[in-house]
Amino acid sequence: MTYPVRLVHPAPIPPGADEFEAKAAAAVARARAWLPTLDETVFDCYLGHVVRQIEPTSEADPVAILASLLCFAGVHLGRDPHVRAGDDSHPLLVWPLVIGHTNTGKKGSSWSAAKRVIADTDAEFVPSNIKAGLASGEGLAQRFAINDEDEDTGTRDLRLLVMEPEWGGVMAKMKREGNSLSQVLRAAWEGGDLSTLTVNARIAPESHVGIIAHITPDEFRAKLSDADMAGGTYNRFLPLAVAWSKALPESVGADPNLVRSLAAGLADRLAAGAQLGALDLAEDARPLWRALYLEFNTDTHHPKVAQFVSRALPYCKRIAGIHAALDGEPAIHAAHLHAAAALVRYSIDSARALFVDTSTPAKLAAWIAEAGETGRTKTEITKGFFGGNKPNDEIAAMLAQLVDAGIVTHGSRQSASGKGRPTGVYTARAPDRTT
Repeated sequence: MTYPVRLVHPAPIPPGADEFEAKAAAAVARARAWLPTLDETVFDCYLGHVVRQIEPTSEADPVAILASLLCFAGVHLGRDPHVRAGDDSHPLLVWPLVIGHTNTGKKGSSWSAAKRVIADTDAEFVPSNIKAGLASGEGLAQRFAINDEDEDTGTRDLRLLVMEPEWGGVMAKMKREGNSLSQVLRAAWEGGDLSTLTVNARIAPESHVGIIAHITPDEFRAKLSDADMAGGTYNRFLPLAVAWSKALPESVGADPNLVRSLAAGLADRLAAGAQLGALDLAEDARPLWRALYLEFNTDTHHPKVAQFVSRALPYCKRIAGIHAALDGEPAIHAAHLHAAAALVRYSIDSARALFVDTSTPAKLAAWIAEAGETGRTKTEITKGFFGGNKPNDEIAAMLAQLVDAGIVTHGSRQSASGKGRPTGVYTARAPDRTT
């Protein structure tokens, strides 16, 4: 399936632009050094067409904009369009875990770009159905609870998109004794019953919740425990590594007329897609699905990665279902599966970059270089980069290798007060190219 492309003409190049462009390109390359390779097939879908129209004027990673729109579309479509995996019915819910560094991840920019389209698509949806502030399972269940004096008429709006720009805070709350948020989130991903049996019981038999979570790789590694992974909460999320895509110091975002045009088209497609029911596989998709079934069921990953991406197969069908619904198709075609599988593969590679590729010297050097002249202390490297999961002798050997190669410099930094012993610090030059 093809979609029309609107050409965006570049602005005139101001004096001194060559030097700026060179420095900006190096900075962007440094920011993107940790990302896995992306198959552009992820954009071979209607939402990919939307992203390609607005991303030239945004510094955000196109993958992050796409993920935000996918989450929104899955929530807005509601509970009727769905897919099946074995005996289980799956709502078209996608929970992107957008992982990017503090300054260069441009996570907030990705949401800003997506939200402009969302707001023009359905102006009432933003204030009514997009919320933040997850704190407890009971609090989330209350959003869908049926009051004793109410009769459930079946007309309640069960759609909720939770946008959490500081997911690390939510992770901290989930660790508190007695907090049931993890348990309720697992039920919410199924699109099911969020009822609680606590002292303040809630009867919440139905829900339709999407979550967009933003966090840095350092904070996620530092706060994630083995128990968190084994508990099954995080395999409900779709991890996506993102970074600064381009330097646009004078951008004012996408043209309002373009945004309104894209939003009008998306609104029409959402309205039509919401009328669909079960989305089965079309005949042209069945051979590909069998191949994907084997690919995503093969457990060849690092143990922590395997736990994180164990729901890759149903995620692939959920995403393909959104693509089909937005095309007004009552069945999932091969083109929908190809785009969905490409995003799932990128998610798997993102998890690998987060947990496995951090052991490579090149990734460590890029991370140190990101701190600029401030550098990184040994403690920051041990806890922030490796999450406290790598032996000190191996870290020391890797740092020595980088110092000997002239990539990293080991120096010292005096405390702000000027008192006490200086702290050892590692700095690194920007890489010449991404790897």
